[in-house]
Amino acid sequence: MKKSVSYFIYLLGLIICVTFSGVSYGIELNPIEERINDTIKLGESNPGKKIFETDLVKAAIFGNWPNYGGGLIKTKLVNLAVVSAMTRKARKTLTKQDALGMMGSDVLTISYRGGEDVFKIKMSQNGREIEPVKMVRPNLERKGVKNHVVFYSVSFLYTKLNLEEKATILVLKNFGDEKHVVDFSKIK
Repeated sequence: MKKSVSYFIYLLGLIICVTFSGVSYGIELNPIEERINDTIKLGESNPGKKIFETDLVKAAIFGNWPNYGGGLIKTKLVNLAVVSAMTRKARKTLTKQDALGMMGSDVLTISYRGGEDVFKIKMSQNGREIEPVKMVRPNLERKGVKNHVVFYSVSFLYTKLNLEEKATILVLKNFGDEKHVVDFSKIK
């Protein structure tokens, strides 16, 4: 009897520790200040394209990113890390105001590199299709970029997504569609 009670108390204690340990799985909508500061430091210590080799950003990459046919899921923390890294590469410092401004976003943004034939990017999750609230093609004319590569920025409301499950990103094109399965539970 004592052994089963002790075992029960041990399990109860373990459950409480795991529940309140502060470990989070999935996309963080309201990261604490310490997490924000750690993310900024991560970006600053991995300037430029080195940021794409970090665990935080790697988990948010799908397809052939940063090349043709790939994308980046820009959550609040992933976006903060990338902006911090690019700001550091430009020999500037990300301001606290800019960082806090990024945390106020209510949309998940997907950056995608594809061809001229892409006409829509949307998501599918649990059998339902999720339409973007915004899809733009920023003018990023730079030397060295291949003529047929086009950059797309697509935004989805966080409230329309289940951030603890997988989703399929559907890239609709004139000449064959692409599907990329992503697991939001593995992205911060």
